Amino acid sequence: MNDILSQAEIDKLLSELISGEAPAPAAEEKEAIKTYDFRTANRFTKEQIRVINVIYKDFGLLLSNYLVGMLRAECQAEVISIEEMSFSEFNNSVPSPVIIAIVNTTPFNGSIILEMTKEISYSIISRVLGGTKELSSEGRQFTEVELAIMERVMWQVLKNMDEAWRKMMNVTSVLEKIDTSMQFAQVVALNEPVLMLTMNIKIDKESGLIGFCLPHQALEPFTKKLNPRQLYTGNPSRPIKVDVDGMKTNIKNTEIAISSYFKTTEATVRDIMSLHVGDVIQLQHKVNEPLIVKYQEVSKYRAALGKVKNRLALKLLEEIKEDEENAASHF
Repeated sequence: MNDILSQAEIDKLLSELISGEAPAPAAEEKEAIKTYDFRTANRFTKEQIRVINVIYKDFGLLLSNYLVGMLRAECQAEVISIEEMSFSEFNNSVPSPVIIAIVNTTPFNGSIILEMTKEISYSIISRVLGGTKELSSEGRQFTEVELAIMERVMWQVLKNMDEAWRKMMNVTSVLEKIDTSMQFAQVVALNEPVLMLTMNIKIDKESGLIGFCLPHQALEPFTKKLNPRQLYTGNPSRPIKVDVDGMKTNIKNTEIAISSYFKTTEATVRDIMSLHVGDVIQLQHKVNEPLIVKYQEVSKYRAALGKVKNRLALKLLEEIKEDEENAASHF
């Protein structure tokens, strides 16, 4: 770049300085400094949030199936957001009235909160009572009967949540209480970080939100387990119940079709084309020769043909061994 000014440029600069119209020197840009608040430090890693997201997607499928069976209506439940915030932010974001469930989940270190908005709550209540439309929720509070209905629904919701968590660990949830305001639902300190998971519930054409408040304090002892490897390898402590006697009983009572076969008879195409109704075909199977009994196209027994009470019957003579099966299959 040429840094030498011409005489005309020098004269112009001098005239601007004398008249006071010279541009002010540009201020040096300073690096923006952002204040860091240690109270809002992220406690959940991206992997942990991803694992919890997958768990509650499975919960959404289980919840959809439960609502379809209970309400006899098309239902869908899906996760729409998951974010970390302080408990005070969650507390301020909850509307009123709303269904608040305080849940004690073992072995979590503390309680979690499940909230359900009034729109979806009244929709469920209406259908449980035999209606097909959402009840009007403007300017009204939940009655004792409606809270009793929602309490029973919440117990079933928690069973589905426990089932979704079992791929990671065995959990058991107990509904401590149900309320309609966050005033008596402070389970952790206001500055405690929590994970807020929001799901959209759609029942026919109506929709509403349910949310889960998962305090970091409750999940802290198990954060090492919240990793993708543990998620896809499964829960090693999950009991696998094998009912051997029941399996044997079911197998013994299973119905299968059995068939008996004469020895194959060969014929030419000319012979077949010349057949008429009433013609007799001579089989290449001797009278005293045994039939082959098969089930599922597998040869298992040799049998003799006879009658029992004027009905055709088979008398099993011997079992066909595995090495004889190929020879018997030619029958």
